[in-house]
Amino acid sequence: MRVAAHAHTEEGIRIALQQGVDSIEHGTLITGEQAEAVVRRGIPIAPTLLINDRIAEGRGASADQAAKAGELLDQRDPRLVDAARRGVDFVLGTDANGFHVRFGEQMTEVRRMADLFGWDAERALVAATSAAARALGREDLGRLRPGAKADLVLLRRRPWEDLDALRVEEIVAVVSRGVVVAGALT
Repeated sequence: MRVAAHAHTEEGIRIALQQGVDSIEHGTLITGEQAEAVVRRGIPIAPTLLINDRIAEGRGASADQAAKAGELLDQRDPRLVDAARRGVDFVLGTDANGFHVRFGEQMTEVRRMADLFGWDAERALVAATSAAARALGREDLGRLRPGAKADLVLLRRRPWEDLDALRVEEIVAVVSRGVVVAGALT
């Protein structure tokens, strides 16, 4: 069974690494040493940036919660950027709770990750598709090729050229298992 650890703190990440987890959700306060261990072991991290960003902005949070989240971001962002420079494989994960982060805001999370890590569109799309599928042990997902499961979203514009095209309002159709379930193909 694959195991994902919910770990924000250095201590939580240390325990997750000690226990041999397959992936880490958040990794908020990862150290350089821990990042190197993550890279050696091939453990992906889903940083879930939006939820803490929004709490820090005061969205659905008290002033105290917003201040605490703001202090956390001051530590989180440079640590995650350092981890990315060390080669950590960051993948899409939203921590959507329907309140701070709504279900369906994956595209916003992908754009936020690209912004923080300085990724081009291709790297961001890989994090959201094939790398995320690999993190789940589902290498059969997240790719377009003959014989693959046909779960995909068609957009008006080309997000592989311009990541700003990766927006809900750009969706033309959603295909699930080869069947159009929303929108239309022309």
